[in-house]
Amino acid sequence: MRLSHPQAPFQGIPAEDVFFAANDQYVQMGVAYIILNMQEEIYPERPLQLYIDIQSQASARNLLLGALLGRAEQIRAGFPQLKGRIYTEISPTQFDLTTFYTQNGFSAGDAREEYVFPLPRGGFQAPMGCEFASVALQTLQDQQNFVARLNRHRLSPIPHDFLTLQMQQPYFLALGFYRAGHPVAEMLATGASPDTAALVMLYVQRDMRRRGVGKALLQAGADLLAQRGVHSAVTQVFAANAPQMGLMRSLGGSRKRIINAIPHVNIG
Repeated sequence: MRLSHPQAPFQGIPAEDVFFAANDQYVQMGVAYIILNMQEEIYPERPLQLYIDIQSQASARNLLLGALLGRAEQIRAGFPQLKGRIYTEISPTQFDLTTFYTQNGFSAGDAREEYVFPLPRGGFQAPMGCEFASVALQTLQDQQNFVARLNRHRLSPIPHDFLTLQMQQPYFLALGFYRAGHPVAEMLATGASPDTAALVMLYVQRDMRRRGVGKALLQAGADLLAQRGVHSAVTQVFAANAPQMGLMRSLGGSRKRIINAIPHVNIG
């Protein structure tokens, strides 16, 4: 079995972060890559998030995983003071891949899950010194700035095209709390019908967390959605993310399905 890098970036990924595996007859057996994703907002205790993906025949998986782990050590050497994790996402029905990763020391204790929850009703109170407003989305720059703020708090980035598409939906909402024009918390909800209403994203700046700010913003959005006949919504959360799971419990949310398992191994 032989390893090689592509001659040029692969799907936008630098060539040194991509590995091809081929057998002794030079028949390609698989491809794998690693992507550095700094996430100081979502995982302040482990901001160095290294996503790996292996698409290969079973006979080449161990070789490709070894190459990715070696590359992960090289990347980590550039951030010696940071803790992090190496992770991937797989379908919960891919039992062979689950076994492969767990046998190689990965933990199966995280997952991307879909929850349905009743929208909280009642009066909301904006944080002291803050105003409640719709997100400014009049210009292309406004939209790009909003997407950038959301993506600082996400593992999987939202593209601008996604935002422009959702802005046409009848249940689209983009709301926030602002202090002196600076966002304290923002949310994005959308949907084509009351039964498909979804909370795409809600974030709170780190220094304002654990004060009920996120729930208050959700209540403000829920009041507006209720006027359009929406009383519940779906959202995606990470099982290992304590703040996200705490919010779901406080809202009486129930898990609808597991979207992806997230095998991972902590580093540092």
